[in-house]
Amino acid sequence: MRNVAALLPEYLTWLATTKRYSPHTVAAYQRDLTGILAFLQQHLGTAALDAKAYHALTASDVQAYLAHRLRPDKTRAGAAKTSLNRQLSALRSWAKWLQQAHGLKNPHLQNLKGLKTPPPTPKALPQGQIWQLLEAMAPPPALHEATPTIRRNFALLLVLYGLGLRISEALSLTRADVHGNLLTVVGKGQKTRQVPMPLPVQAALTPWLTASQHLPPTAALFDNGQGHALTPRFAQKLLQETREALGLPAHLTPHALRHSYATHLLANGADLRAVQELLGHAQLATTQRYLAADGARLLAVHQAAHPLGLNATESLTTSETPPPRQRA
Repeated sequence: MRNVAALLPEYLTWLATTKRYSPHTVAAYQRDLTGILAFLQQHLGTAALDAKAYHALTASDVQAYLAHRLRPDKTRAGAAKTSLNRQLSALRSWAKWLQQAHGLKNPHLQNLKGLKTPPPTPKALPQGQIWQLLEAMAPPPALHEATPTIRRNFALLLVLYGLGLRISEALSLTRADVHGNLLTVVGKGQKTRQVPMPLPVQAALTPWLTASQHLPPTAALFDNGQGHALTPRFAQKLLQETREALGLPAHLTPHALRHSYATHLLANGADLRAVQELLGHAQLATTQRYLAADGARLLAVHQAAHPLGLNATESLTTSETPPPRQRA
């Protein structure tokens, strides 16, 4: 019967010519699928994976491969779940091609579910880099040089970092949402929250509100000059151009400013529940991700406060070991 594994070169050629995948991507597919096929042939005790054996493959056979790769041995460490999910994606894609190109069906492979992975730790910027960004975008001291566009862009930046708003929340604001030192924000699920504005945010917003006072209260707070709200793409491009000019990290995006806001609040002792309310998170677990991003601070707090912290460790390592307790 036909050797299914022998069709792999044809599939790789199809990826390169028809799908126009890069050589690196094609090589990754080849490496992943070759490893899976080699395991399955050994697992099934066959010299070759023919059409009958391929059709009989079950999700349990693939799970055996995943368990094998997750388990470390003397020659290698256990594979990361993200790597295994990439391999599962390659296997699903190959199974779909086998059915379309050669009529080889397997009801299980195309419905494989990926492994659950923890959400990525939010990437925050150090406070020094945030200050560098703020100084670069701040309006110049001379009033005649501070154009409305400069004031608007700086006010948007302060709203994103100073209040931790999502870009969609910031760009959906209207002038009527500003109430003195409070801002009415409509978040996910159309849930409304009141966010207090610190003085620097008010100081950035006030000149922009004055410069655009001809607009009605229902107008977008951050107007593009033509009666429409700015787009997320505008904000992304603005930060991209600024970060490239300043040599700041590539992960400096509008959402990274929200991550930085939360991380810096927690780093300076803010209450986790309060940060949850400020960010508009429905679940506390979502906010707790920012604690992982500030692991160094947590370690320092632990070492300073716990009886077995840093000072205790130093004293234990520098003093003589106490004699064992005598039994009664």
